[in-house]
Amino acid sequence: MRDILFEWNPWWTKQYSFDLIPRDKLQEIIPWIRRKEIVAVLGVRRSGKTTLIYEMIDYLINKKKILPKNIFFIKADDDRINPDNLVNQALNEYYELINPLGKIFLFIDEIQEIKNWQKTLKRLYDLNKNIKMFISGSNSAIFKKDLSSLLAGRFAYFELFPFSFLEFLRAKNLEFENEFDILKNKHKIRHFLIEYLQEGAFPEVVLEKRKKIKEELIRFYYDSIFYRDIMKRKQIRNPVKMENLVKYLFQNISNLTSFTKIAKLFGLTTDTVVEYIKALEDAYLIFPVNLFEFSYKKQIINPKKIYCIDSGIRNIVGFKFSQDIGRIYENIVLITLKRKGKEIYYWKNKNECDFVIKERKDLKAIQVCYNLKESKERELKGLLEFMRTFKVKTGTIITKDYEAEEKIDNRKIKFIPLWKWLVSN
Repeated sequence: MRDILFEWNPWWTKQYSFDLIPRDKLQEIIPWIRRKEIVAVLGVRRSGKTTLIYEMIDYLINKKKILPKNIFFIKADDDRINPDNLVNQALNEYYELINPLGKIFLFIDEIQEIKNWQKTLKRLYDLNKNIKMFISGSNSAIFKKDLSSLLAGRFAYFELFPFSFLEFLRAKNLEFENEFDILKNKHKIRHFLIEYLQEGAFPEVVLEKRKKIKEELIRFYYDSIFYRDIMKRKQIRNPVKMENLVKYLFQNISNLTSFTKIAKLFGLTTDTVVEYIKALEDAYLIFPVNLFEFSYKKQIINPKKIYCIDSGIRNIVGFKFSQDIGRIYENIVLITLKRKGKEIYYWKNKNECDFVIKERKDLKAIQVCYNLKESKERELKGLLEFMRTFKVKTGTIITKDYEAEEKIDNRKIKFIPLWKWLVSN
């Protein structure tokens, strides 16, 4: 155990170099470091949660000047250790080995691997005022349920996604200080956007140079999420039907999807389909989007639109990129909005509006259109119908390369290329 603790915490014995791609999520977390609450980082497997923990540790050591020996990192999914009672055993060993003075910053990565972790954290939180805790995990339902019950009022959670487009560009050594920088690098940005759409945004995939290894990594990530976080954790009894369901959903991203029709297609009950979809959502693999209705019952009974966590996974498991770039555009927009914590719906009456964003009492409307020449009239009909119905004055259409502002019926429609929308967000 002692050897493993030193391996987990190399900053105890030497000047440790953190060579990291900065994640924007850190800026949201920093104000919570000085508070007592447990900070939880949730997200899909391999999205960079461990790296974000290292970034927090780097911030504490180099910016806040915390003594390195007062920072204790536990890797709960290390296969060399028994996760039962791990926190207590590791802490006892740490205190005996290091004998730290003052406040301890305790980081526990992939905490869901530890039995009864909720009770352990509650006890440490309630009885030890000198420990500030940070945890990470890969299942939203388990964490949100347990954090909100046993740890109510004792935590703040943050959801981490694979790289945003700005983080992706940062990894490619392309950053901007102002709008002039953006315009100057327009062609580079558009070039990298194609890679972002094709190969996705998982950090290790982005940093890998070899295309074959990138594809193998994406398949490995999918298998890890599917078998560990869905099949095993949720104890799904029919892996073949579940896998076929995932492929079907990936091939139909952004389409209206009826759970009843899916049930008939796969020979399942509607309740089972709902259960399977929830398992996929809890593992951050897919995101169902409801119809915008003030009646929650209508939201539930109407078809959903399904999106995937990462275009790279979707392209490997579903259809090929070249066949479906318009849907990938829409998927990227959805994930960008989810990354910002937006409350997102679609809307449909005679025509359809791709995304409705509800912000308190305000509504925003977004259409996504790769080929505006072929479908400008249709996209405008859906957007304007929604805007007239709900008295919205401004709408956005995200395009491949068309940029303009048009006034129609005293309403402003902004056309903006996807690359520019992504870097301005």
